[in-house]
Amino acid sequence: MKIAIIGAGVSGAFLARMLKDHQVEIFESYPKEKHFPVCAWGASRNMLDYYSKLAGLNFDDYILHTGQKVEMRLPNGQREFLRCLGLVTYHKQRWEDDLLADTKVNYGVRCTLATFPINKYDYVLDCTGFHRSMLPKVDDELIVPAYEYMVENVKHDEFYIMGYRNATGYFWYFPLSDNRAFIGAGDINRRYYGIKEFFEENKDAKILNKIGRPIRITPPTRMEPFYYKNVIGVGEAIGCVFPLLGEGIIPSLISAEILLDSIDNDRIDLDHYRENVLRRFKYYDDVYKLIRLMIERKFSKLRHWNIIYSMYKNMKKEEKRFGFEISINKLKKMLNALQN
Repeated sequence: MKIAIIGAGVSGAFLARMLKDHQVEIFESYPKEKHFPVCAWGASRNMLDYYSKLAGLNFDDYILHTGQKVEMRLPNGQREFLRCLGLVTYHKQRWEDDLLADTKVNYGVRCTLATFPINKYDYVLDCTGFHRSMLPKVDDELIVPAYEYMVENVKHDEFYIMGYRNATGYFWYFPLSDNRAFIGAGDINRRYYGIKEFFEENKDAKILNKIGRPIRITPPTRMEPFYYKNVIGVGEAIGCVFPLLGEGIIPSLISAEILLDSIDNDRIDLDHYRENVLRRFKYYDDVYKLIRLMIERKFSKLRHWNIIYSMYKNMKKEEKRFGFEISINKLKKMLNALQN
């Protein structure tokens, strides 16, 4: 097959590697010197080891920090700790570069559905993340504006997250190596609590990189169409982001694997792809509903217990996929603190 991949992020780079027996080229909007992977470089070692092996890479070569615990700082001043079960930070830039090593990448080319010659290819894969630049736009999306900084000269050596009241957003700290870390915050109200306080507490911290980016937390059930003509969306472009955490690395790779499993005799079975994406990410819709209810201040633990339990049950089943323990008691405490 002749395939164009639009976007050289996590799903685009992985698909380029896995489709190397076909005619593949990538188009990336940023110039090579400005192309920088976002998303705090943190995810489950269990999953990244699996996908690295599929792609012929040794994930141990990319690990920067192996977490022992995640500290949750809640709006009521309470702190909870979750035991890590494989949560790591890794050198995402080098990992993606190695995936792309044998693929032709056209940097500095901005592609849209209106301008890109889709008829030159059997398939065009939209891996543009938030931009979804090759697919029709979706109405009524929930978008969280966010800022992220790579910093150095910091001494805190574990993951911590500070949740905002009514689930409007959160601040995060992800340690890397050599006294470096990613910090950032996403907030629907653009208040970004925690960033100013972090720099006040860490006066020696030096900013190495700053990225402003929106995060889509609308789930796949609300992001159709997944394909249009011969264009197929993958990853965040079709809502593969876990809504509660804004985490898209592993969901994007899962959706890429579903696409690969949908290839049959040099064609992509679009119905198979759509059905399996919707099935795999079905419970993300419950998580999304819960967040919307909290933001709109309509959430009731009693009235919406079925949504809470669905979220817990599915997250618990995927504990190793998240890389940290999933506890119903700590989930209840978190929801109480976010709501009150």
